[in-house]
Amino acid sequence: MTSLITMDQSLFLWINGSLSRHWLDPVMEAATSLGNGFYLFPLGLLMMALFGRKNFRRDFILWASTSFISFIIGTILKHLVHRNRPLAAFHDGIADHQISVHVLGPSLYANSFPSGHTFTVFSTASLFAGLYPGLALPLYALASLTGLSRIYVGAHFPLDVLGGVAIGLLSTAIVRRAILPRVKNGLPPPSDPKAIP
Repeated sequence: MTSLITMDQSLFLWINGSLSRHWLDPVMEAATSLGNGFYLFPLGLLMMALFGRKNFRRDFILWASTSFISFIIGTILKHLVHRNRPLAAFHDGIADHQISVHVLGPSLYANSFPSGHTFTVFSTASLFAGLYPGLALPLYALASLTGLSRIYVGAHFPLDVLGGVAIGLLSTAIVRRAILPRVKNGLPPPSDPKAIP
């Protein structure tokens, strides 16, 4: 476990330090904002209005469900694991000027695992990728960029991001298995090849 944490910290320092560029900062700040519900919610509504108007009610119920499940799982894990964020983990090295962490946005110190921005955006991306398969590639690309941005801005370690990815995918899997069959209105006919498997 210790070696895994050490590897995780080393990978964080490499990604956070090697990628940092002035011109990339606004791109990563925009990407990290996608994991914030304040920005993600209207974007999700717009996507449903454009691509799922006929099944808007169904899609909204599914989206709300996967978002709620990922939030509950992620919040419980945050308080159970209670991992220090990079600024806290490297505090001594930063104070001694031996370690430099590129930070954009607020300085955060506690509850690092899992990444909330990542499980938020991946629960949405994975659900919408199933609902609108033609958008799967850009959805997962944007979600992955959001996860990477959490390392770039100095807020999370790579394992925190991977944990967020897993929670987002798991929450959507739960919704597909347990909630989708119960949502009647707006569902495509069973013979419709576009229906979610």
